Amino acid sequence: MIKELNREELEQALPLVWKVFCEYEAVNYPESSKQLFYDAIHSDDYLNTLSAYGAFQDNKLVGIIATRNKGSHIALFFVDGKYQGRGIGRILWSEIINNSLVKEITVHSSIYAKDIYGKLGFIQDGSLRNDGGIQYIPMVYKNIIRKLQYKDDKKAYELAKQIKAASAASDEYYSCFEDFLDMVTASSSYIRTRGFSLCCAQARWDTDGKLKNALPSMLSLLHDPKPTVVRQCLGSLHEVILYHPELSEIIDAEVQTIDLSNYKDSMALLIQKDIDELKKFID
Repeated sequence: MIKELNREELEQALPLVWKVFCEYEAVNYPESSKQLFYDAIHSDDYLNTLSAYGAFQDNKLVGIIATRNKGSHIALFFVDGKYQGRGIGRILWSEIINNSLVKEITVHSSIYAKDIYGKLGFIQDGSLRNDGGIQYIPMVYKNIIRKLQYKDDKKAYELAKQIKAASAASDEYYSCFEDFLDMVTASSSYIRTRGFSLCCAQARWDTDGKLKNALPSMLSLLHDPKPTVVRQCLGSLHEVILYHPELSEIIDAEVQTIDLSNYKDSMALLIQKDIDELKKFID
């Protein structure tokens, strides 16, 4: 059973945290660093920043995961050694990502846990570091990008809609531009289109010239074998032209090279209509 822990239950989970830390992680630390960790997890100020879930078997706590900074950083993640290898850590992790819309989730992984986090989808984000004698490897989980590529396409589609709506109001997702751009080359046509439209949705915030640099790879989708991809990309380009009219000439030149003979007559007519609409917008 997984349940959210209140403050009292979180404090009751600290002996488990300390026990697992000592068994698996503290072996490489000096006594001073062990004491530093102990003092940190027993600090009221520290505990007040955490949101936590616990895993229970027969009413016994066997695992805990806790985050801070609105769920964007894993602060504690420990499973009793007797229960490791049973998927408890993955279930706890699923509880976090299923309820999170943060762009990224970071963790300061111990050397021991690096491969474990790797299996959960984290990637290393820097070299080994030392903080007061406690060594850790910075790692990051690209939460939003992975969710945009879910096999459950309906959920990914709804998330993309939310991001586009949010992008109309703020530059919150502009920092994800390169990640959106990587999606343009995905094997799935749904993901390719999603990446393209999300890149275009950042046009109003693009003061760094990212779109200009990305256009060659993005505009290749105007020749995609799937006509629905071509149509959706043509529609998304309206936003680019609106906020970056200086890119109109490049876009128009590429649009003119679309070979309608590659598509069935019914779809070719619709693509031509989309092209005509885009050209009106350019003019």
